[in-house]
Formats: sequence, C-alpha cells, structure tokens
Amino acid sequence: MKVRWGRVFGLGAGLWLAAMVNGAAAQNVDPNSELGQFRDHRIAGMRALEAGDLAGAARRFGGAAAILPDSPSILLLQTQVSLQQKRKAEARATMVDYLGRGYVLDLARHPEFNALWDADMEDQLVSNQSPVGEMRVTATLPGFGLTDSMAYAPASEQMFLSHVHTGKVTALTAAGSRDVVTFRPGVAAYGLGLRDNRLWATTAATRQTKGYDPKLNISSKVVLVDPANGQILQSFTHGTDRRFGHLLMGRDDLYVADTSHGEILRLNAYQGELEVLIPEGYMDSPTGLTENQDATVLIVADFISGLYRVDLTLGSLVRLLPPEGGSTLGFSAITRYGSDIIAIQNGFQPNRIVRLRMSEDWSQILAVETILRSKQLSQPTQGLVTGDYFLFVARSQWDNLDSQGNPITPEPEPALIGAVKLVP
Repeated sequence: MKVRWGRVFGLGAGLWLAAMVNGAAAQNVDPNSELGQFRDHRIAGMRALEAGDLAGAARRFGGAAAILPDSPSILLLQTQVSLQQKRKAEARATMVDYLGRGYVLDLARHPEFNALWDADMEDQLVSNQSPVGEMRVTATLPGFGLTDSMAYAPASEQMFLSHVHTGKVTALTAAGSRDVVTFRPGVAAYGLGLRDNRLWATTAATRQTKGYDPKLNISSKVVLVDPANGQILQSFTHGTDRRFGHLLMGRDDLYVADTSHGEILRLNAYQGELEVLIPEGYMDSPTGLTENQDATVLIVADFISGLYRVDLTLGSLVRLLPPEGGSTLGFSAITRYGSDIIAIQNGFQPNRIVRLRMSEDWSQILAVETILRSKQLSQPTQGLVTGDYFLFVARSQWDNLDSQGNPITPEPEPALIGAVKLVP
C-alpha cells in the first residue's frame, strides 16, 4: 500500500501475550488493521467457546490463526476446540504445529492434551528445551544494575552499557569500567548507539529506576552524549507522553521506538526534529529495529505480532508472515548479520537466540534457526553484531522485579554479557 511520504501506514497484527510485554500496549487500535481484526477474532472465539458454540469458536480462532499463525495461544485454543469436537486428527496436527515452532507445554497444567499426546510429541518437547549452541561470557556485572541496552566501539574495544535500575551508562573495557553519565533520578537509558565517536541514547522515566517520582512529568528524550565526559550535547523530544525504547543508528537516519503508543519515529540525517514514521494503532509494542545494507528497507520487531517490513523508498509497510515451523513473536531485539537477521527471543521459555534467513529483498522470512538456547540466558535484552560475533546482554536481571516493578532482592545473580560465534 502506498502512502504519503514521511508517515508510513501499514498493517498491524495481534495481541496475544500482553502480560509478558515490558512496554505499554498501543493506546488506540485501528479496528480495520490486522491488529484490530486479530483481537476481534480472538475475543469472539473466546465468547463462542464459553457459550458452547464450538463451530463458531473454531471459525473465529481460524480467522485469528490466518493473521498470526505462530500465536501460541491460538494454536492451543484450536487444539482444545478440535478435541471437544472429537476431531482428534485435527487436534494432533495443530499440536504438532505448536511444538514444531519451538514452544513448550506443561502437561500437568494442561491435562486435557494428554488425550492426544504421543512419543513423537514428547521427543519434540524435550528437544525444544535442550541446549543448542555455545555462549562465551565476556563480562560479569555484580550488583543490581538491571542491564538493558548496549553499544560497542571496536576501535577502542569499549562496550557501553545502560543500567535501568541505577540510571547509569557505563563504559567497559579490559581495564575495568567507568561511569559515563548518570541521568536524573528516575530516568534511565533504554537504547544506546554509537556514531562518529558520539553516544546516542533514549531516556525514559520509569518506576524501575531509583528515585522515580510518578508525580513528575519527565519527557522521554533522544540525547547525544560525549562519551569522554558524559556531557549532553543535544536532546530531542516529541511530546510529553512518549516512552522511547530501542533505537537504530541507521546509515542515513536515526530510528526510535515509542512503546507508549506503538509508534516508530525518525530523526532525518540525525538532525532537526523527530517525526512519526509509523503512527499509533498498527503495532502493539515495537522493540527491535534494523535496516538492510543499502538502507532502503527497515525491519521492525513488534513483541506481540512479529516483524514488519518498511519500504523506505515507496513509503509502505507490511507484516511478514513466519515460515512453517518458525516463530517471530517475543523478540526483544533484532540486528542484521550479512543478509540475515539475528534476534533475541525472550518472550518464551526457554529463551533463545535465533537467526532469520531472509530473502534477498527482505520481503520474506525463509527460515528461523535456533543458534543458542542455554540456561545461561535469563531475560536477554539487546545485542549487536561485531565482525562474526553476536554480543548481547545474556542475563539482564529483569527477572529480579516483582509484578509491581520492585526489586525482589538487592543482590541478584550478576548480569552477564555473552558472545556467540556466527557463521557467514
């Protein structure tokens, strides 16, 4: 679909795992978008199921699955309906699809599925939880910092890390660490990037940061920092109700995700004013951002609904369907490696790092391959590619927060930075 340049309108998708999202859901949903349609199908399907209308529930859940075929909740609901309809073969096929996408299931909590369980399913379940690949720990960070985002300067071998709980950005080298900047109380960086020896960061005020005061209306910002002394050189805002998260240092422009509205904003040529590229209502909780080598395509990962392809030349957006046997949901970060995409998938247990094999024009996901699944992963957040390595926050300490966002213990297991070798 073609739109006016500067604001890209496209297709949205479904809401399925809201409780697992760190950011807020989009405030307004276009009912004609895929996001609105998916939610309508799912809600109507649940109502039909509760009313005993199995045919109606199957029809509605099928409509939801056509939009989001890798939705684990829809796959399980379809399996449940088929079992109640005495269609065991259909139920088994849906469960095979569910397990084939790498999902796991606790049969003790879902005994209704014992009726179709067999040895092949058990083998697949075990496989989905088995270790894959090897990770090297490159840094161990004691204390409770709540490490979230990172940037890396290969020339100086400096790693820059944001710590949400303390509100600090630190620089880490083989010689040790130093504080680069400490933001005002209650404010922390949720995205970091480097360009021309300058550090860019997104800031937001959230209750996870020490000194947070909900009475204060602190604007979320994109800031330019001198990494040598922590001086704020420039700052960019766009209204007072934003919550900026991940950012992408694109070849030509800077892109930033707003998790309060499900929007993507752009800073053209790294100067001027932020503008809305993808408006509210089409995505739920955008997280990762990456672009192709010639900077003509932007890929946005929505935690809830998967990947979106933005054609920056035509000014259009479409949602990419997952391949058979793959899942593109629950991504907390994405980054490009050659013509492929490396993604952190922390929306499911066990957490994993996957490689998306992409078509040449990035219009299709050809395959999703798990390259790392390990007990060392605990709410991994963001990462980057340097050479043939994927460097990332492997243990972030986000699991040290209770449902209200308060620390469970002042001394959790240390945060970990991990590295995975990639094969061209």
